[in-house]
Order: sequence, then structure tokens, then C-alpha cells
Amino acid sequence: MEEQTTTSTTTTPEPTEEQTPSSDVLVIPREVFNYFIVGVIMLVVGGFTGFALANQQQAGNEQLINQAVDQAVTTAMESMSDVIVQANPPSLDNPDSRFTVADEGNPSIGPEDAAVVIVEFSDFNCSFCGRWATETLNPLVEAYGDRVRFVYRDFPILAETSVTAALAGECAHEQDLFWEYHDLLFANRGNFSQEALIGYASELGLDTEDFTACLEEQRHINSVAADAREAQSLGVRGTPAFFINGRPISGAQPYDVFANMIEEELAAAEASAEES
Repeated sequence: MEEQTTTSTTTTPEPTEEQTPSSDVLVIPREVFNYFIVGVIMLVVGGFTGFALANQQQAGNEQLINQAVDQAVTTAMESMSDVIVQANPPSLDNPDSRFTVADEGNPSIGPEDAAVVIVEFSDFNCSFCGRWATETLNPLVEAYGDRVRFVYRDFPILAETSVTAALAGECAHEQDLFWEYHDLLFANRGNFSQEALIGYASELGLDTEDFTACLEEQRHINSVAADAREAQSLGVRGTPAFFINGRPISGAQPYDVFANMIEEELAAAEASAEES
């Protein structure tokens, strides 16, 4: 009799709903989600703020860079200007040249703020200087009045007595009578002994005791020497030598030469005043 084999079948139960495997969707609790949104908003706000600050800083940096570039360009142009000036120095033979000539502390006629300043380097032993003082200086002063300032500076190169006369003129300047003494010296050119110089001072009513002490002490030798050194540094070779607002005129030129240059400088000053 055949033996019966019984086969048992194991049945796997169907999963219940509760046993359904988890899906691929991430479920975030609402509280966490709210914090996330707040964080994103803060991040965006911070990004805009940082961008604005960066732009502001960039603008500031650009301004600083532009200022630095402008300064560099200005410095370069000034350096180039110096090179050009050195390469083309002013010349006494060119009336359009312009020199820098000091005028402070010297005897002068005319207001300090005159539009035109004429500086003369002169020697009391110079006959051309005396003739210019008589024939040209006084007419110029009368014609232009307070529009022109005339400055006298010493360049005593013709004789030893030129230095003595220059010192005497400075002593008269101490007592505010330089120009009167200046005229007497040219009128008595060549007679510059100490006795004669003191006599001219007495003739003008100066305090002769103080004048004599000033002369004997050579009280103004440094000033006279400074004038002479500057004349030499400017290239002056003889007397008289003039600078009208720095523009040179050599020698005792006629009235019209001076008047023409004065008119040019007055016109330039007027044009400059209108522009400003």
C-alpha cells in the first residue's frame, strides 16, 4: 500500500496597512518647517544686506582709487612741468621769459598790491641808471600811479664806491628818505666819499649822527650783498637791469619799451580778474 505524502504549504500573510513599507516622501513636522522658512528668509535678507554693503564698499574703494589716480597724474604732470622748465630756462634776451624775482624789504614806490611790479638792479655809479631814473622812472610813476610798484635793488659792480653808496642809500632808507637820497646820489655820481655821503644826508635833514653810525658800521652790508647775489643768480650782466612782473628788460630802454610791457601786464591782470 502506497504511503501518502502530505505536503504542507506555508502561506505568507498579506501585509496589513500598518505594515506598508514607508514611501520615498520625507515628512517634515510643521514646527521644523517653520524654522526652516525663517532661516531661508534670514539668509536672503543677509545676502541682500551683504550685497549692498559690498557695493557701498566697492564704491568707496573706487572713489579712493580715483583719488589716488588723480593725485598720481597731478604729481606726474608737475614733475613733467619741472622738467620742461629746466629744459627751457628763462632768458634775459627773451622779453617773454618770466623770472621769479624777490621784491620784499627793498625801497619801493607804489602800493604793495599793484598789478605790475618793476624791479630794478642798479649801481649809483652807473650813468645809464641815473639817466633812466630821470627820464623814464618819474614819467612812468606819473602815468601809471598806483597800478605800478617800482622796487630798487642794489647791484654795485662798477667800483668800490658803488658799495659805499649802496650802503648809504640803505641808511637813508632807514629814515624813510631813500628816494630823495637816491636822486642826490645820481645827481652827484662819482662823488661818494664818506664826507660827501654824510653831507647829502644833512642836506635832506636826516639824523646825521645815526646815519654816520649806520654807514661806518656797514649796517646793511648783508642786504646789499644779498641783492648782488640774486642779480648774479638771475644772470644779470650789467646795470640797469629790470624785471616787469618777472619779464626782463636789459639796459636803459626808452619809455615806450617799458610802457608797452606794462600795458601788456595790466591787460593780463584785468583778463585774469574777469575770469575769476
